[in-house]
Amino acid sequence: MSYHDYISEATLRYLMQQYPEHTPGWLETFTDEVQRLEDMWKVRVEGYERDSRFGTILYGESEIYGRVAVKIVPWFSPRLRGEVYCYQHLPYREMCPLYAVDDKLGAMLLKYVTVPENADAAKREAAIAALYDQRRIANEEDAQHIPYYENVLADVSANALNEIARTGDKGYAHLALSIDRAEKAMALFAGSERCLIHGDAHAFNLLEQGDSCLMIDPLGYIAPFAFEWARYLGTAMKERPLPVEEFHALVLRLTRHNAPLEEALRAFAIDTTLRACNTFIEGNTYEEICFAADWARRAWDYYDALVNT
Repeated sequence: MSYHDYISEATLRYLMQQYPEHTPGWLETFTDEVQRLEDMWKVRVEGYERDSRFGTILYGESEIYGRVAVKIVPWFSPRLRGEVYCYQHLPYREMCPLYAVDDKLGAMLLKYVTVPENADAAKREAAIAALYDQRRIANEEDAQHIPYYENVLADVSANALNEIARTGDKGYAHLALSIDRAEKAMALFAGSERCLIHGDAHAFNLLEQGDSCLMIDPLGYIAPFAFEWARYLGTAMKERPLPVEEFHALVLRLTRHNAPLEEALRAFAIDTTLRACNTFIEGNTYEEICFAADWARRAWDYYDALVNT
């Protein structure tokens, strides 16, 4: 198998859409650079992640570190800098160990964690709930490396609204209503304490390790801490509709009353809307964009059902 076969179609689509000026050159040197990493980190590549969307993930054995994952995010992607910074500066016990970084190709050498066949939801929920007591108040250094959440929301919302206006497509035009609600709801967080957060702490980025979990794939935001719970909540109701009472109970288990219910729900609905807006710039299909627009609408339905009762 060629090293280029390790790059998924979704990743190629995303990179060519977002970085057409850099991607061809990066692809041309990809094989030589992966071989360089194998030599430098004493890694024998044995497999890869077929469903990666924003980079390439290789698995193998290192003579130095044992079982490892090599996550390759092109050097020209802002995701790389934010992810490395979070691995190095987030104080969470649950962060996956980062062994080394290569800036030339854009690669991180991480501890490999096996994905269990039967995930333990209670273990993952406990790991998310434990983050609040470990939270880090954002400082000036963080702000030089990690974006403010409200700025990202403003950017992706504006892009989504432009696409909605440009196409007039009824399949996702209703997303504009969710965006309007999200922008107004975000303003209510003005003056709230800002923390450095993982920003993508959903269930699939929590890998079980012993009695707890290890967190992978941080995005990194400076945001009110309520947004650290938001990704888990949004993913939990994405594919499978949850009864309102069941979703309410999940929110309480994650937050442990460390924030008002309304605040946690507001962050969840805003974040789900942001994720729906992201589908316009992440190489998603038309069907995926339409689904995401409905996902955001359903998030606000939970908010209304639980806040207004």
